Amino acid sequence: MTQEETSMTEAEPLGDTELEWGKEEGVPVKKRGCFLPTWLWGCGGGCLLAIILSIGGGIYCVGKVKNAIDPEAQWAKLDRILPFEERPGGLELMFGWSLGLEYYILMDVNTGYMVSVYYFDSGDAAEGREAFFNPEVEAGVMGVGERTDEELSTVLIGSRERPVMRFNQANVSFDFGGVDANTANSGYSAVVDITPEEDPGLVVVMFMAINGQEEVPDEDLVHFFDDFIID
Repeated sequence: MTQEETSMTEAEPLGDTELEWGKEEGVPVKKRGCFLPTWLWGCGGGCLLAIILSIGGGIYCVGKVKNAIDPEAQWAKLDRILPFEERPGGLELMFGWSLGLEYYILMDVNTGYMVSVYYFDSGDAAEGREAFFNPEVEAGVMGVGERTDEELSTVLIGSRERPVMRFNQANVSFDFGGVDANTANSGYSAVVDITPEEDPGLVVVMFMAINGQEEVPDEDLVHFFDDFIID
């Protein structure tokens, strides 16, 4: 090998690829970056996730997301704001994040609802209530997309009447995830204020019917909380 060839070899950059064991040499496979389920970008917290990932990036992103999609870690955290004696059956905890705002996504395999749980501390509780329960707010959840057909009511859950806001959530204008992902994660929604009386913060549980269902009946809301300890 000539000196010129040696120099070229040493200077040749390594691309963002890696070889997988058992694959034919010379056929590189692209590394995956920060891995997130596609449907997350269409959900109500997609905007929040985009901001977090743009700030974190790289190794921080991968480490945080691995923890965020670890059900054992996230169920323990959820238990602190929406307590239960035994882990509720029929619920899959898909994602959880704590960065000022606490945010969890669950799938109810029995009803098909995507269920999002938000916890705002006392400093952000008033702003959270305004965003979720003011019928005149047209922006979608977390500022993503838009909501229409708002209807504010109350439902007896536990020992108290709870504020419930119903609306149609549309994410089709949200850039992340593409039109198909956002359309699939838009739908008729109901948001419940389930905050304990002694808590100065705000606990909100949002139900989104992503299966084409055009309503979230009161009985579905009541039944969901049967497995949780509420006042």
